[in-house]
Amino acid sequence: MTKLELFRLKSMWGNFNFDYACSLARGRSGGLVSMWDPNVFVKGDIWCGDNYVIVKGKWKNSTEDYYFVNIYGPQHQSDKANLWSFLRQFIQDHNGKVVLFGDLNEVRDDTERLGSIFSRSDAAIFNSFIQEAGLLDLPMGGKKFTWMNKAGTKLSKIDRFLISEDVLEAHSDLRVTILDKLWSDHNPVLLHCKRLDFGPTPFRIFHSWFDRSDFDAVVKNAWANLSN
Repeated sequence: MTKLELFRLKSMWGNFNFDYACSLARGRSGGLVSMWDPNVFVKGDIWCGDNYVIVKGKWKNSTEDYYFVNIYGPQHQSDKANLWSFLRQFIQDHNGKVVLFGDLNEVRDDTERLGSIFSRSDAAIFNSFIQEAGLLDLPMGGKKFTWMNKAGTKLSKIDRFLISEDVLEAHSDLRVTILDKLWSDHNPVLLHCKRLDFGPTPFRIFHSWFDRSDFDAVVKNAWANLSN
């Protein structure tokens, strides 16, 4: 990567306190880059291909391996099928939590396309990959589609986050939000943690408590402390 390209990354990140992995542009494909704060995430191995950048690493002070899989899905069906096959095998061959994301250039059903042709066979292959790789498709908030053409006549949900089940077990408050457009014809998609506050925990009582000899004393003591 040239110094000019590094300065472009710096302009996006805000400073030079970042590390990165990239797959350089080929033809009409603009390439891929993944960036992270080395004070928060410590990289291990990196795998790069024409349509993916995979970064293995650990959160600082953690022992668990994460695989962040940045994807740019190809256009042709055969190339997509080959990519899904490679990623499925990669995930099955490596132990660790998986976060897969990017412009996958594919939808799961006909409700995720508007004004363009929906391929049932392509969607079936994509859905099989998600299931066989043990991934979860997190629901998105904010908007329904992530891409729109200049005329506004074609819309698709082709950008998403897919995670392994153990990621959700470790971070049960994960949310995905589609943000407003900035520079691209794609909307940015944000994966973040957001705790939902449903108010105070409801009061519960079990009938078996009444059989305890110290029940009255516990209630009186709790009430007295609450009053104070």
